[in-house]
Amino acid sequence: MQVENIKYKLLKMALYTIVLPLVLGWLLRFVFPTIYINIPLHTVLESVGATIAFIITIVFYIKYARYGLLSRFNIAAFGLLSMGVLDIFHAVVLPGELFVFLHSSAVFFGGLFLGAVWIKEFQISQINYRFFPLSIFFFSFLFALFFIAFREYVPRIFDADNSFSINADLLNIIGGLGFIAASFSFAQEYLKTRELQELVFVGFTMLCATAAVLFVFSDLWSLEWWLWHILRLLAYVIALYFLYAQYKKEILQIEDTNEKLAMANKTIGKYLDIVDEHVITSTTDLRGIITQVSKAFCQISGYSKEELIGQAHNIVRDPDMSSEFYAEIWRTLKSAKPWDGEIKNRKKDGSVYWVKTAITPLFDEIGNVFGYASVRQDITDKKCLERLSITDALTELYNRRYFNEVIEEEIMRAKRDDKYFSFLMIDIDHFKQYNDTYGHQSGDMVLKKTAEVFKNYSKRTSDFVFRLGGEEFAILFSGLDEVKSFTYVHELLQKIEDLHIAHRENSASPYVTVSMGLLVQKGESIDMYGELYSKADALLYKAKQNGRNRVVSGA
Repeated sequence: MQVENIKYKLLKMALYTIVLPLVLGWLLRFVFPTIYINIPLHTVLESVGATIAFIITIVFYIKYARYGLLSRFNIAAFGLLSMGVLDIFHAVVLPGELFVFLHSSAVFFGGLFLGAVWIKEFQISQINYRFFPLSIFFFSFLFALFFIAFREYVPRIFDADNSFSINADLLNIIGGLGFIAASFSFAQEYLKTRELQELVFVGFTMLCATAAVLFVFSDLWSLEWWLWHILRLLAYVIALYFLYAQYKKEILQIEDTNEKLAMANKTIGKYLDIVDEHVITSTTDLRGIITQVSKAFCQISGYSKEELIGQAHNIVRDPDMSSEFYAEIWRTLKSAKPWDGEIKNRKKDGSVYWVKTAITPLFDEIGNVFGYASVRQDITDKKCLERLSITDALTELYNRRYFNEVIEEEIMRAKRDDKYFSFLMIDIDHFKQYNDTYGHQSGDMVLKKTAEVFKNYSKRTSDFVFRLGGEEFAILFSGLDEVKSFTYVHELLQKIEDLHIAHRENSASPYVTVSMGLLVQKGESIDMYGELYSKADALLYKAKQNGRNRVVSGA
């Protein structure tokens, strides 16, 4: 909108609200000098105006209440509130000096408050926000009651010729100047914002200012006296209509927004259904009790929602996942940090599946954790492929390829954490003779049973069991000193012989046995891979030289 067009609107507003009413007032005073006394009509006009003033005040109070914002429109509404209270009393008292004084006071206080719209809007507390309109209401109410009770204090309102006194004129002139100041404020804002509400209040304040001017040049019950009553009522009606139009517009906007929200919710609902069908999600309380699961979770686990909700999350825990592993997860979550990693779970039918899992703490409004949400991705196929690439097909232990990867990592971890690191090399005693005597199929059975013992006896997350090739195995573990490592390994040695697999060509026992070379080192003193392997291999060779079916340890 062009600036010239906006200024033109303001000029038209001035013409309709100031020039034309003043011309009409002049005509009524000098061309149609008539007295028309109608107290009921006057009461209706003032009461309707006061009621509209109350409605406008309430609307603006509610509109800005949630923000605790004392806006220009709040201040204008305070002026309307004061005018409304005093005009109600003005409408119900009998004509006379108090009658005119209460009206003039309404113009005076209304103009003062409206003139204060130049004050920049600011935030206040909810208590102060409630205090302002209440204090203005009670001040105006008590002001009117005081002069009704003590009429002798009412200043002289009529002169000897029954025209309005200087007191009455001054109250209206000061109030009118306040309205004029307010109209300039609203006009200035309208030039900046182009907002319709600013233009409406320009018209409202101009009409009120014109009504105040007409009062000065009118006589009680004259036609021009009725004119400024009508002008003020018209100002109230214009403001009320604006509020109606504004709220109608806002209601339409709300309805449009609600329609868009409904469409958005419908779309979100579709996406949530897709997520529910295809994303493995769950939420739990602080104890790990399941509170919600997706359909995808039910599909992969084999449990129904009814079977899962209310149960601890370990309902899908696989026994192969150690307690230390889950303890680490809980330590992370209880520190209000997210955790992510790969977890092996067990279905209702006992089969295994792997998921890549991200668990996130849930926070309430004040920052306290009240539960956990997890999102999972099925990586069972990926883990199967990985396992095939790092697993020995016969024994299902880790293979030599994976051994070469893991040992370097474990050495560096032990050095970093300054822990004991143990490297155990194992060889089945006289395995070639066993194959020659009992056949290769029986030899494969021995390898499997031996591997099963190693696997079942090495359950900690830091334990790794490998088949290096042929009848040669290796176990890596950490955290045990020389004595504890030797005790652990010796028990393992005994468990192999306790299988009681006959081996008549074994020089160390009538059963299948193994020889072991155990190397235990700590922290910074741990050798690198090549030296470790050579030392462990030498210890294994020494165990064979010393009669087999034994452990030889060293550092």
